[in-house]
Amino acid sequence: MKTIVINLKKREDRLASFKTCHPDLNFEVFNAVDGGQIHYGGLLSQGFDVCHDWIDPLLHTRLTKGEVGCFLSHWSIWKKCIERNEKVLVLEDDARLTDRFDLQEIEEITDTYDFLYLGWKEMDKSIPIDDKLVRPVYPYWTLGYVITPSTAKILCSDAIKQNIIPVDEYLPTMMSKLNAVAYQENVVTPVSREILGSDVLSRSRYDLFVDGNIHLCTVATDEKKAHKLKQSAKKNGGHLINLGEGVVWEGGDMKGQGGGHKINLVKEYIKDKRDTDIFIFLDGYDTFLSDTITEIISRFLEIHTDILFSSERICWPDERIGTPLKELNINQSTPYQYLNSGCYIGRIGRLKELFAEPLENYDDDQLYVQKQYLKNPKGIDMDVEGYIWMTHDTSIIPKNGQLYNPITRCYGCAYHGNGGRKEKEFCELLYLDFYGVSSITYIPTKNYEVVSQDIILIDFMSKDMCEKMISLAEDKQFHIMEGDKVPSQDLRLRELGLWKSLEEHWMKTVYDIVYQYWYPCHMYGLRDAFIIKYEMDKQRSLRLHNDASLVTGSVKLNDDYEGGLLEFPRYNFTNADVPVGKCLLFPGQVTHGHTSTELQKGTKYSLTIWSSRYKNDRN
Repeated sequence: MKTIVINLKKREDRLASFKTCHPDLNFEVFNAVDGGQIHYGGLLSQGFDVCHDWIDPLLHTRLTKGEVGCFLSHWSIWKKCIERNEKVLVLEDDARLTDRFDLQEIEEITDTYDFLYLGWKEMDKSIPIDDKLVRPVYPYWTLGYVITPSTAKILCSDAIKQNIIPVDEYLPTMMSKLNAVAYQENVVTPVSREILGSDVLSRSRYDLFVDGNIHLCTVATDEKKAHKLKQSAKKNGGHLINLGEGVVWEGGDMKGQGGGHKINLVKEYIKDKRDTDIFIFLDGYDTFLSDTITEIISRFLEIHTDILFSSERICWPDERIGTPLKELNINQSTPYQYLNSGCYIGRIGRLKELFAEPLENYDDDQLYVQKQYLKNPKGIDMDVEGYIWMTHDTSIIPKNGQLYNPITRCYGCAYHGNGGRKEKEFCELLYLDFYGVSSITYIPTKNYEVVSQDIILIDFMSKDMCEKMISLAEDKQFHIMEGDKVPSQDLRLRELGLWKSLEEHWMKTVYDIVYQYWYPCHMYGLRDAFIIKYEMDKQRSLRLHNDASLVTGSVKLNDDYEGGLLEFPRYNFTNADVPVGKCLLFPGQVTHGHTSTELQKGTKYSLTIWSSRYKNDRN
C-alpha cells in the first residue's frame, strides 16, 4: 500500500513540518493542484466543470478556488489508485499520526472494506460495527483515508467530473454506494489552522472560483464615441468586445425611445455561448469602468443572482409600470428603484430566457427589458444601491480611488451617465476627474517677439510637455468634428481633461500679452482648443481658411516630419523656423488666412487655440 501526502508546492513549510513529525514514514509527495492558478477555460479543456448551483450550506457562498484545487488533487490520486491497481493511503500535509496509528491494522481492515476514514468529523450519527469501527453516514474531512481501486472507480464518475463540489461534500453523498468504514476514534488528527493556516477554506470574495467564461460587451457603431469605456476597460483588465463594430445602426437616434437593435445584437452574440458563462454589458457612449473586472465578478458571485441590472431614479420610458417595478425591490430605502438596461451582468442561459421574445430594432430596449422582467423576475435583481452599477447622480464623486455615492454609501464599479446632454457632459467630466488625467504645465512669460505683420511669438510649452500632450492624445481617438467647414483630424482638449489648465494659463499670461500688443483689443476668454494630427495615409494638409477666433494660438508640438508647414500666403510667412513649444499668436477671424502645406513624411501634431469673438462665444 502506497502512502501519498498532498502538499501545495508553495507551502514547503507544511511539508517540512510533516516530515519533522514523521521522520520514519515512507511516503510519496503529490504536488497539489493550486486552485488559484486554475482558469475556467483551462478546467473545461481538461474535461471538468463545476456545479454551478452549489452553495455552501453554512456560509452560503459559492465554490472557492482552493476547493476546486483540492477536489482535483484528490481526483488525481484516485486515478493513480486505479492505474496502479493498489490501495493508497492518502494524507493531507496538516495530518498528524497518533500513537494509535497502526499500518498493519489498517492493511487488514482495508482487505475487508474498500474505504477507511483515518481522520474525520462526524456530521451525522454513524452506525457502530465493533469497538473500533463505525459505518459513517455523513463524514467530513479528507484529512486521512485509505482508498481501494474498486472505490476509486466509483468516485471517478463522469457525473461528478462535470459537477465539481468540495471533496468533503462529495464523499458523504457517496456513502451508500461504498463499502466504507471509519475509526471511532481518529488515528489521524489535524494540526490547528492557527499554526499552519489553510489554503482551501478562504472565503474572501477574491478566492471565489469564477465558474464561467467572461464576456465584456458593448454596442458602439460609432467607436470613437466609446473612448471612455474602451480606455477604462483596458485599465481594469477587461477585453471589451464591440458588438456594433461594422454594423449600420437601426435603433433610432436615441433622443427618445429606441435601441432595440442593442438587444438583438446581444441575442445574436450569446445564442451559441455556454449557458453558465457570465455576460457583462455596458452602453457604449456614456459609461466607464471605475473598478476591475475581477471586482465586478466577485461582487456578482456574492449576490447569488442570475442577472443584475442597473437602476435609476425615474421610470422611463413608461412611468405606468413604475409601481410594479418598485414593488419587486426588497430595499426601498434608495431613490434608485427603476430598472435601467444600460448596464447589466448575468448568466447567459438566463439572459437567453429573458430575451426570448422578439423585438424590432426600432423598439425601445429599456421598455422591452422592463416588461420581460415583470413577466418573470425570478433570479433577476436591480442594483438599487449601486454596488456594481452606478447611474447618473451629481452626488457621485471620486473618493479613496473609487467612485462613491454618499446617498447609498456605496463604492460602485462602473458609471452610466444615462439621460440627455447634461448627463452625458457630467459623465465625461466625472471620467476625467476620476482618472486624474495628467495636466500640462505652461511657461509663464510676459515677453513676445514680432515675427511678421500682426503675428507674434511667445514661449508657451517645453518640449517635454509637448511630448506629454502627444502621448495623452494618442491614448484617445482622433476624429473629424461634425459640421466642421474645414475638416481636420483633431481632438479637443476638453476630451483630454486639459481644458481647465489651458484656460487658466491663457487668462493669467496670454491675455495680458494679447491686450498689450493689440490694444485696445478686448478679450472674452477661450472658445476652444484642439490637437490636429496629420498623417501620410489620412489627412496630409489643410486648405486655406480663416478661424472662428478673435486671436488664434498655434503651437508646433513636434518637428520630426517633412512638409506640413503652417503658411500665411498674404504675408509670405511660415512656421518653418519656429521651435517646438513656441506659440504663434495672430488675428484668426479675417485678415490672417492660413493653410497647412502637404505633409511629405512622418506624422505632424499641432495645438490650435481659439479665443472667443464675443461674450458667450463657446464651442
